[in-house]
Amino acid sequence: MTLPWYIYSILTSFSLVGLVLCIRWLTSKGFAPKQVLLFAIGFALLGFLGIAGPTLDKVINSDHFFSFLAAGSFAGIFASIGHWADFEAIKRAPNPGYATSIRNCSILPVTILSVFLFGSSLQLFKLVGAMLILFGIMALVIERNPHPEEDKESNPTGNPWIALSFAALVCYTLMVFGMKKAIMLGFAPPEICLCIYVINFLFFSFICRKEVKNYFQDKAKLKFFLPVVIILSFFALAANLLSVKGLELAPNPGYHEALRNTNILFVTLLAIPLFSARFDKQKMLGVIIIVFGIFILVV
Repeated sequence: MTLPWYIYSILTSFSLVGLVLCIRWLTSKGFAPKQVLLFAIGFALLGFLGIAGPTLDKVINSDHFFSFLAAGSFAGIFASIGHWADFEAIKRAPNPGYATSIRNCSILPVTILSVFLFGSSLQLFKLVGAMLILFGIMALVIERNPHPEEDKESNPTGNPWIALSFAALVCYTLMVFGMKKAIMLGFAPPEICLCIYVINFLFFSFICRKEVKNYFQDKAKLKFFLPVVIILSFFALAANLLSVKGLELAPNPGYHEALRNTNILFVTLLAIPLFSARFDKQKMLGVIIIVFGIFILVV
């Protein structure tokens, strides 16, 4: 039995919550984000290979194999660049929320362009719901800084994070289009995810090539690191499989992307008891707006 598209979208969001919290916990222990990503992508790649392995012969012998390879590689390349640009923007921005807000604006081009590229439906009421979720996310992630001079001190070289954030927005938009094209060719989520993750693993292996040896030198830290990163990879596995299924079933890929991005809502709420995060009136307003936007999308 196939579940409604929004169930897959919400389950994707929940899986991303676990992924984000694992990354946050590991980075708070001193592990570099790109190290975490490299290992998580590697373990998840093994998972996708195990799931998609039995159907690889069918994929290779398909009449659409080369079109699938092109679409999957397209999605994988832009996913890799988008992940890198997103992490760099978050690291360099005076406030990580600014970078996250720009990147999440990919909801709008995905929603609108999907009408022309894939013949997806677009209802004004649903578009309003997607935009409400976007505005709610902005309210959650943007922190007001009463001391603008601190921004200048934290970012004295200008605003490269803005260009990086917009690069992430464009890359994530193109990644979704590549995934949607592969779905329309008739390929299953594990096959699409496997193709994308092969590209991701090659990309981050190249990025980390100078540090890889150092990652294996501290055996004590590795024993502490590996169990958590394996759990993280399971969340990544689930999030990607569910996300592709949500994209396949949603009347418009942008609707799925909007619900998928609500993971920020759950991360924000969980961060209060887990990391002693602050919760003010602005964030409360963001929660209300997101919940209202979700209700519009799923009714």
